[in-house]
Amino acid sequence: MNTMQPNSILAEIRHTRDEMARAADYDVKKFMDAIRKREHTSAAQGITFANPMPDEGETCILREEPPKA
Repeated sequence: MNTMQPNSILAEIRHTRDEMARAADYDVKKFMDAIRKREHTSAAQGITFANPMPDEGETCILREEPPKA
């Protein structure tokens, strides 16, 4: 029995991914080229993206805190 609640954010992400995959004819190379083009266009418009893997010496904005005992 699946007791997970629906998550609207994940549903939207999956829907967008499926639309993009369909537009790329389910070709991984075309799919990734479209993502890179979208990122390049967004960057040209001044939109920035968080890097989940920062360079050495940079502060990571995403991290998991250990549980407090």
